[in-house]
Amino acid sequence: MEEARVHPRRINKPAVALSVALSVALSCPLVPHVHAQSRAERTEAYLRAYHDLRLFNGAALVSDEGGILFEGAFGEADVARGDPNAAATRFRIASLTKQFTAALILRLDEEGLLRVEDPVGRYIEEYPPPHASRITVHHLLTHTSGLPSYTNIPGFMDFGSDLPHSPREILELTWEEPLSFEPGAGFEYSNSGYVLLGWIAERVTGMSYDEALRSYVLAPLELTDTGYDHEMVPAEGHAAGHVRELTGYAPARLIDPTVPYAAGMLYSTVGDLARWGAAMFRDASARAATNSGPAADPGNPRGSGGALFRDPATLGRMTTPAAGSYAYGLSVRSQAIGTDPGVRIIEHSGGIFGFSSQLRIFPDHERLIVLLDNTSSDLRPILEGLTNVLWGEEAVLPKPSIAERLLPIVSSGGVEAAMQRYENWRRTRPDEYDYSPRQLLMLSEHFRDEGPATAIGILEAFVATTPEAPAVRFRLSELHEEAGDVEAAVAHLTAALTYQPGAAGLLGRLRELGVEPEPILLMPLVEVDPGDLAPLVGEYRIDPAATLTVTLEEGVLMAGRTGENAFPLLPQAPAAFLLQGSAVQLVFDLEDGVASAVSVVEAGRRVTFPRIAG
Repeated sequence: MEEARVHPRRINKPAVALSVALSVALSCPLVPHVHAQSRAERTEAYLRAYHDLRLFNGAALVSDEGGILFEGAFGEADVARGDPNAAATRFRIASLTKQFTAALILRLDEEGLLRVEDPVGRYIEEYPPPHASRITVHHLLTHTSGLPSYTNIPGFMDFGSDLPHSPREILELTWEEPLSFEPGAGFEYSNSGYVLLGWIAERVTGMSYDEALRSYVLAPLELTDTGYDHEMVPAEGHAAGHVRELTGYAPARLIDPTVPYAAGMLYSTVGDLARWGAAMFRDASARAATNSGPAADPGNPRGSGGALFRDPATLGRMTTPAAGSYAYGLSVRSQAIGTDPGVRIIEHSGGIFGFSSQLRIFPDHERLIVLLDNTSSDLRPILEGLTNVLWGEEAVLPKPSIAERLLPIVSSGGVEAAMQRYENWRRTRPDEYDYSPRQLLMLSEHFRDEGPATAIGILEAFVATTPEAPAVRFRLSELHEEAGDVEAAVAHLTAALTYQPGAAGLLGRLRELGVEPEPILLMPLVEVDPGDLAPLVGEYRIDPAATLTVTLEEGVLMAGRTGENAFPLLPQAPAAFLLQGSAVQLVFDLEDGVASAVSVVEAGRRVTFPRIAG
């Protein structure tokens, strides 16, 4: 039930009046045709290996230097009907939608219908003060608004996502809430921000979001297989969403299209996304060189001769990070791949009930990867493996599911026997199976319908040896609450926060149970430059017989008492760190840029220890 083509061909559409090469400046020499064929075969084999283990069910396209190494599909578009996936199958692309919404906003900026620098209150008059004047369109585009995301509201995605909502109704869920931070002062991924952007686009154009996107973005590039999905049940030619279970696939939950809206409700194909990536992320200088013709008609939303943006500089605005690596609807960063020390990557991922997606572009190398899946698969390992294949490096092959191996043991011998076998195999056969937390979550979910006891037993045995698993702790909190043990549910959520402080989902669940965590656990993690960690390294006197030793290991700050193991310090501020796995915070006192003392803060008490000179 699969379709695959591995012969190289060009990503183009004759009717599109622009080159689809990602860049004219190649950073590596041309590869001989026989080598390209070899990599094409490696690409297909790599994808097939994931499909054979039920870790990929969808469509993929991989290109190099404008030529396609692989374009094809695996598995079924609709398991119930037995319809096969094909390269032309339309998939929901979830948060890949955000880059299209961002491009629409920039096109409207070019048309003079809005200004990215303006506050949202200029376009949505009913948006409440003071947020209306503090949050700008730029803040929404870059997730720097501080606006809480409606998808993090406890229970909403479980009980409200199958009901229709207007953009206003979605935004009213959070617009009276305090901001997470002053706009522009932090980063927090917010689906609410992109719903607001869609609403703004409707206001300034007088069109629906769907109509505005098609007129200003999709039509100029002739992306005819991309659009807004108005149907709860996928139409003909569209993949249906599924969830992978240990014994097969089940239909995914339905979601009303108005809920993801401009934050995540587009559909597309691998071919359209490849053309989109190629057209959008060519080198700006190449675009400038090819756009030297007459200026476009200002009233023509198609832009300059079929190109998306009128001004080549607009592409630069879209792909310039504003917070960390996030730009406008995209992540833009550099990564060492093979012998290349800093390969520029433009990418985004997406996930929605029954679907997952990845788009990764290497704009300076004319390389691109598109992955669309309709079984909620984790596509990140496949993406990294295909990246290595493109660079001629070794790609890690997938491993069989330990959950599938343990299923009959739990059924016949019970939880204790199965988890003993799990720990033994994890110790003696570490490379034979996939032992990730996701596997144990799948195994426990299989038995959940029989009551929570078996599911709880599986996950409790796992966290006893692997405590640093917030997702498992979260599921245990749900199972214990279901079993009537709220105290155990709270304990697991609190433990999870000691590894992932400030996590909105964990905090929401705790508050749902009527518990407010310690202030230290409310502070989210922040990025700290490794160079700023070096001045904190040293020994600090606890008492005459003991010291606290702080070291820096592979960019991670570690701390441990004399004679005891060292534990990672999780950065919550440039000089404040949570001791991983605890509710203890270490706060460093700096003098002339170097730590002179460290304070240990626990349960409201603070004790300071001086640094030992030398």
